[in-house]
Amino acid sequence: MTFSAFLHRAFRPKRILLAVPALLLLGDLLWTLVRFPGLTRREVFTPATLPPVQGAVLVLGAGVYGRGKPTRVLAERLQTALALYRAGKVRWFLVSGDNREPSYNEPQAMRRWLIQAGVPPTRIVSDYAGRRTWDSLRRAQIVFGLRRVVVVTSDFHLPRALFLADHMGLEAWGVPASTARQPLAARLHFWIREYFARNLAVLDIWFPPDALLGPREPTPDDWEPAS
Repeated sequence: MTFSAFLHRAFRPKRILLAVPALLLLGDLLWTLVRFPGLTRREVFTPATLPPVQGAVLVLGAGVYGRGKPTRVLAERLQTALALYRAGKVRWFLVSGDNREPSYNEPQAMRRWLIQAGVPPTRIVSDYAGRRTWDSLRRAQIVFGLRRVVVVTSDFHLPRALFLADHMGLEAWGVPASTARQPLAARLHFWIREYFARNLAVLDIWFPPDALLGPREPTPDDWEPAS
C-alpha cells in the first residue's frame, strides 16, 4: 500500500465524522471528572482539619423514604454535619431540601433526625425550597443572609456545590460525606448523574436560573452572633 493510499483510508470523511465527537466527549469527560474537582480542592476539608467556623453548616438534601426517614445517603450527610457540631466547628444547622409536594419533605426529615440525635431545635433552621443545589446556595445567601458557610454533602456532589458557591460570592468550606459504603450500582448511578449535573452547573453560571426567594428569615446568627 502506498503512503497516499494509507492517508486516504485513514482520513476518510466518515472516520473524521466519528472521531470528532469521540474526541469532544473524551475532552469533556477529562474536564468534568478530573479538572472540575481540582477547581475547589483547597476548599475541601475533613471534620478533623476544618477550622472552627462558628457559623452555619448547610446540609443539602438527598431524598427521604415514604415515611419521612432519610435515605442512607442523606443520613451520612447528617452524621457528618453532626460530627462538626459536636466538635464545636459550627454552631447551627441550615437543612435545605425539596418540599414541593405536601407528602414529600426533606427538611422536616433532616430536622427530625437532628433533634433525635440531641441537637436543640433552636439550632436548626429549615429551608423548604432547596429544590436544586443552586437554589439551596442562593437562598442561603439571600434569604438567610449567609456570607460564609460550611457545606456538607456527598463526596461526589461536593465539588459542584463549592463551584457554585464560589461563583455566587459565598465564602465556603466543604466537608464531604462518604458514599464508600453504598452499593457499587448506586455509586455508578451517582457519578453518571453528577457528570451531567456538572455540565449543567457551568450553564447555571453563564445563565443564572431564577431561584424561589423571599423575605429575609432570621437565623441564630441574628440573635446570637458568634464571638
